[in-house]
Amino acid sequence: MSSRKPKESAASIVRLLTESAVALAHTDPAMAKQQAALARKVKLKFNVRLDPSLRAFTCRGCKGLLVPGVNARVRLGHGKPTIIRATCLDCGHVNRKVVGTA
Repeated sequence: MSSRKPKESAASIVRLLTESAVALAHTDPAMAKQQAALARKVKLKFNVRLDPSLRAFTCRGCKGLLVPGVNARVRLGHGKPTIIRATCLDCGHVNRKVVGTA
């Protein structure tokens, strides 16, 4: 029971830091980048997984913060299945997510 408590508090800290970084990305990108890096450190140290709604804000190439309109370009594919492509403007990696299957 006692070994689970630090992991739960780390998960709430990671969630709070990620949400704060996304909110700050438009006004203070440097602070947002620092908060995202700190959230990633805590996440790796305590083996915490983010929920899918917050996982979309992480670049799979540079592991940095990915915010549409700030440092990411988002495009919608026109084929079947429909794919959302988010290009990281920091590293150039294209993050793809399938949203429609038929």
